[in-house]
Amino acid sequence: MKNHHIFHDMKNIEIDDLCVNEKYREKGIGKKLFEEIVIFGKENGVKCIELMVWEFNQDAIKFYESMGMKIRIKRMEYII
Repeated sequence: MKNHHIFHDMKNIEIDDLCVNEKYREKGIGKKLFEEIVIFGKENGVKCIELMVWEFNQDAIKFYESMGMKIRIKRMEYII
């Protein structure tokens, strides 16, 4: 968002889906994919990598944390 008093310009990478077939997990494929995203980001002046992960997906959360990701926001809902 340009010329806004709260927001400032920056390049981000948004990971929509990073999936590894269950039979190929625990072989370093996800780590390699993530590392390639980081390399791409560094080469292109990206400030951060962002993604959304479901709270129930503890395996994914553990993986992303092991890659150095930190929680920045929590999205909440109220079911009616």
